[in-house]
Amino acid sequence: MLKFWRLSALIILVLSPLFNWGQELDTTAYKARIRELYFNGMELDQEGKSVEALDTFLLYLDYRKKIYGEKHYLLGSPYLMIGIAYKNLGQLDMAMENYRMAEKFYLLREPSSIALARLYRNIGNVYRAKLDYTNALNYFERALNIFLSQSPIDPIDVADANYAIAEIYYVMNDFDKSIQILSENITKGDKLNQIYYNELLAITYQKLEDNAEALFHYEKSLSLAKEYYEPTAIDLAIVYMRYAEFLLSIGHFEECFKDLEKAKKILNEVQPFRGKELSMYYEITGRIYQEVTIESQNIKRFKAQKKENLIKAIDYYTKGLNALSSSKNEIKTPSIRIEDCLSFIDCLALLKQIGDAFYDLALIDKVERSEFYKTNLINALDYYQSTSRMTQQARREISSDESKIKLAELAYSTFSKTIETAYLAFEITGEQEYVELAFNNSEQLKSSAVFDKLSNDLAQENSLIPDSLLQYEKKLNGIISVYNQKIFEENNTENIDSVLIQDYEKKIFDASRERDELNRLLEVEYPDYYDLKYSNSMFSISDIQKKMKKDDVIFEYVFINSEADQKGNILNSELFTFMIGKNKSIFHKSSISPEIENSLDNFYNFMSTPNYIFTTNTESKQFCVSSHKLYKLLIAPFENELQNKNLLIIPDGKLNYISFDGLLQSLPDTSEMINFSHLDYLIKDYNLNYANSANILFKSTINSKNISNSTLAFAPEYQSETFELSDASYTLLPLPGVQKEVDAIAKSIKTKIFRGKNATEENFRKYCDQYDILHLAMHAYINDSLPAFSRLAFTPESNKESLSEDGWLNTTDIYNLELNARLAVLSACNTGIGRLKKGEGMMSLARGFLYAGCPAVVMSLWEVEDESGTEIMSTFYSNLKKGKTKDEALRLAKLEYLENSNSRMAHPHYWMSFRCIGDNSSIYTSYDVYFFALLILLILAFTIDQTIRIQKVRHNKK
Repeated sequence: MLKFWRLSALIILVLSPLFNWGQELDTTAYKARIRELYFNGMELDQEGKSVEALDTFLLYLDYRKKIYGEKHYLLGSPYLMIGIAYKNLGQLDMAMENYRMAEKFYLLREPSSIALARLYRNIGNVYRAKLDYTNALNYFERALNIFLSQSPIDPIDVADANYAIAEIYYVMNDFDKSIQILSENITKGDKLNQIYYNELLAITYQKLEDNAEALFHYEKSLSLAKEYYEPTAIDLAIVYMRYAEFLLSIGHFEECFKDLEKAKKILNEVQPFRGKELSMYYEITGRIYQEVTIESQNIKRFKAQKKENLIKAIDYYTKGLNALSSSKNEIKTPSIRIEDCLSFIDCLALLKQIGDAFYDLALIDKVERSEFYKTNLINALDYYQSTSRMTQQARREISSDESKIKLAELAYSTFSKTIETAYLAFEITGEQEYVELAFNNSEQLKSSAVFDKLSNDLAQENSLIPDSLLQYEKKLNGIISVYNQKIFEENNTENIDSVLIQDYEKKIFDASRERDELNRLLEVEYPDYYDLKYSNSMFSISDIQKKMKKDDVIFEYVFINSEADQKGNILNSELFTFMIGKNKSIFHKSSISPEIENSLDNFYNFMSTPNYIFTTNTESKQFCVSSHKLYKLLIAPFENELQNKNLLIIPDGKLNYISFDGLLQSLPDTSEMINFSHLDYLIKDYNLNYANSANILFKSTINSKNISNSTLAFAPEYQSETFELSDASYTLLPLPGVQKEVDAIAKSIKTKIFRGKNATEENFRKYCDQYDILHLAMHAYINDSLPAFSRLAFTPESNKESLSEDGWLNTTDIYNLELNARLAVLSACNTGIGRLKKGEGMMSLARGFLYAGCPAVVMSLWEVEDESGTEIMSTFYSNLKKGKTKDEALRLAKLEYLENSNSRMAHPHYWMSFRCIGDNSSIYTSYDVYFFALLILLILAFTIDQTIRIQKVRHNKK
């Protein structure tokens, strides 16, 4: 009956203007009706009745148009309210469409109004919901700057904006920054702000495992909420549930249930069937059943109770999922889409939790391997795959590399859990589809953002997008990169200029907004580009086998931390290996004990230590033992498949840091002094190449442009200049060896050299797209906290006016280059090292060149010793000139160095640092090809000559 009344009322509201058709518009009555609709819509929205609120705001817009026409700044408000209603319904695209309309009308009046700032805060919320944290932060900071520019300043608006910014830093795991913002502003807002601030502080301290601080802020938030809200307010229910989550995390299950029941009483009154808050209640209840400790010494009773609890947990999680449905229908898991959910991130979490619960159910019967075990493994995989599909859909709507990396981190646990579960399913069924599923998820764990860039580049190359639009996109990316760097540099000065930073942030904001508009234009106006960009076509194992050479074998590794103590210390890990040959593939699992972890650390530290000159024989023996253990783990299980093969290594986790060259196939006599020249290294029998992922390697297109110029080399000269980077002081010490290095290269290959004062960033940018090989022999500095600002040091340029040419080339600068080179050689220190990011791998300078379109990179894993580096590089280029593949050219250069070195100079530190990653094809034609071509010509000439002679003899006989 109530629904019929609301429908009738809406029909009357829509048709009422028609009753006055032909009569003069009653402006006063219309304005009164507008106010009524606005407040009715706000009330419905606060009650969680988003559908009714949306209908009311649509009428609100219609009435305003009737009074003010189609192009009046006062239309901004109804479009904003419509956008909020769509946001609450989970329809993010419709929300953004209406927010953009609101922005258009607000800008008609004033570019820095409070209304515009509040709109930007709402746009930031949409980006936040889409997990595009970079854009969200840009909009929140722009809103804050506008609020701060008002006179007088509204402290409530400022507090709201600061909360939104702090919350973004929280979800980006920058907890210190979040706490700093919250602590500085907690007393500046009203009581409502203090509720939110205390709650977020509590959640953040909970993440940091500071339970005392977390408890203090949870209790403070709850106390303020009881004073501020009505007893039946849904916001009070949320506070109860947040507190219940904390009690659950510290094992206080009974108290948790009590607070949940208080929340449920409120929800029963205001949101009994659907909504994010109801879903939250079901999710927490499900976690209680999944995590509650079972007190029983009897294994049979323990298993029965555990099964019962997990089945209840799955039931509650499923109810929570259906409570998030944006329609009245239940969510269909296999075909679930972002637009089906009121909250994408909550939906994603519930899908993963249901999958985890089915996985835990399966493990109860792992020993028996019953049908129950198999069925629940398959159920778990179904939910993990749904989670993965939604994640991939979200990636399509994110434009910034930083946000893609953050999303990859969020998705990491799903991908890794899928691999674990797929292995168990393969183990019990033997079906290849589970190997393919595991491999697909392994590929998604590796350099996702690089793969997205590759897909985008291929889509642009094969669609009809005008060059002018592509150049405009490049320009916008450049602006964003330059001003991000400027903010980074200003924040590292002693006296920070906050006004200057605000100006830089405004430029980034404007460029980011224009880039998003351009992306939407490209996807709407050029459907072929859209289809190619989002094709989601990942190569399977069989696809890769078709593209492989018969002499190649791929090793793709996945490191998964499977067990940790309460403090997060890893107790045990698992290593999954995909060995892929031309006609055979193997899926293998090994357990990684703490002892093996120690061997990994010892192996890397021994090779990379700056104290290599003082290595003792005891340390050398330990290196040999660790190296051989790693060989038995990583290579030995497959050695029967490796005869006369070239090895392509796709590492994961800590394996990114080690050189497989140094794995020892057999142990030396450790009772004698270790002679590094004579050890049984893996490199002595195999070519070794590396890749970020198989899909990136085989989908990369080798530049077909005919570039006549061969090598572009840079060798700066430093005069012990000092600089600051991340609160530390560094000195650009002279590198005399690099001048010899580029001269030696020039003897083998036609080379254009920029040295000394000419080895500038400006010259690099000017010529880098005109050469086949780029060789950079210079200092490099790695910024682990902010990998985007790791940098290569060209000759310092003083008084340089250009913001983009300051003598430093950082990772984000490299991303925005358009390279035509087939090889980049980064003959600098640590160019292949960087912070490991889950779902992305090593955030190194080398990754930047791969991202910029260079299909192959030679880089270093640690600080390169000057003389040995020069010797290896000159031999490497000589081998390239002879037509050797890149990996073979590097291998032969290392072996030649090893053969000509005494035991001390054969220490792994001197020669193992360089690694070849990406396409390993030859750059030059082998001399053997010319020889055989000449030989064939000689044979043909000889054959023709003999044929002519025989014919003459026969002719004369006649």
